[in-house]
Amino acid sequence: MIRRYGTQQALLLLLGDLAAYTLALWLTLLLRYWTFPSGAAFLSHLYPFGFVFLIWVIVFFIADLYGRQSSSFDSRLAETVINAQLAGSLLTIVFFYYVPFFSITPKVTLFIDLFLSLGLVFIWRRYGSRSLRRGRVENYLFHCRGSEVEELKRELARNQKYQISLVNHSGSLATLEPQLISTLVLNFYDHRTPPEAAACYRLMVAGVEVVSVHRLYEEVFGRIPLTVISEQWFLDYIEYDAGLTYRLFKRLMDFVTGLVFALVSLPLYPLITLAIWWGDRGPIFYREERVGRGGRIFQIAKFRSMTTEANLSERQVTPVGHFLRRTRLDELPQLWSVVMGQQSLIGPRPERPEYVAVYNQQISYYQARHLITPGLSGWAQIYQASHPHFRLALDQTREKLSYDLYYIKNRSLWLDITIALKTIKTLLSQVGV
Repeated sequence: MIRRYGTQQALLLLLGDLAAYTLALWLTLLLRYWTFPSGAAFLSHLYPFGFVFLIWVIVFFIADLYGRQSSSFDSRLAETVINAQLAGSLLTIVFFYYVPFFSITPKVTLFIDLFLSLGLVFIWRRYGSRSLRRGRVENYLFHCRGSEVEELKRELARNQKYQISLVNHSGSLATLEPQLISTLVLNFYDHRTPPEAAACYRLMVAGVEVVSVHRLYEEVFGRIPLTVISEQWFLDYIEYDAGLTYRLFKRLMDFVTGLVFALVSLPLYPLITLAIWWGDRGPIFYREERVGRGGRIFQIAKFRSMTTEANLSERQVTPVGHFLRRTRLDELPQLWSVVMGQQSLIGPRPERPEYVAVYNQQISYYQARHLITPGLSGWAQIYQASHPHFRLALDQTREKLSYDLYYIKNRSLWLDITIALKTIKTLLSQVGV
């Protein structure tokens, strides 16, 4: 399956990165002292640099260099790797200069290593990692049809990461030879194409993997195809509450992290207040209602970023508001709603009641978003290409719902940590870093 292959590839990429970092450190000591470093000297440097490697791996994870990569990712690979490595190097410099316990003397050793690491990891990622794509080609047969099927076929055919060849077979599965395919993809929810259970069983016992097209779609695109959603789907896959341990830990993290960030951000309030007041002498905060868990209405507060016309459609974003939105500083007051439990740090973004009323009528199962507590950042925010803002947008909201349902179905502590780390990338990219 795609997920298993993706995990193996991510592990190999990680091991390759660590090997490049280790080789760079060894070459650094060789160039610095013009002699082969002894084992003791190398290990004495490897200990503090191990923390550097950890910083770089985390930055690479945030940059999605170990995660799901679309077919267009290769064109941005060089830029992404270089930017991620430079960001990690900057954090490394801060780390060594402000944590004396791990100080490396002289500092020239550090800068030689930064330069060599950048070069070696770029070469590995640009050329060496291509060897990961030279494994055995998997032969997939799609014995199903529909828009999701065609979307999947296009992605799998053009994304070299998957190493998948699509097999054409228009006849009955009973006439298909098992050695011609490795994976059979079926739509278990489409009654127009009977699953041919006896033929599927014959292929399975012959070693062919049989998978659901919707599960495959979910693994490739990170969202739930809305055509599969039904009342039975919710009964099969969605629990109203996750496990007790997860819920308690999530609430504890929301309270502690939200409170810390809310208190740390308080010194910014006077500066933001002055900037907003200086801009147009209007009110500092903007309050509005949103729909939370269980459909309950709650009120959020933001730093005002728009003009104050009575008609919402006539309002414009102020110059100060542009900066506040780009840096997400306008949302700092919402941290207090996280502390109070009205929102979470991670979850589907809450919508206005008037929008929810329309979406409930126009989009099937839209109210499922309210099964869990809404959040400041979510799966849709980091992966959906375009987000509907301050207006009704049915098509974009349907796509957003497919991402939200993926999160609701798969929510876990690890997924929350993943979203939190990747939100950092989103914030930095919006401010031009």
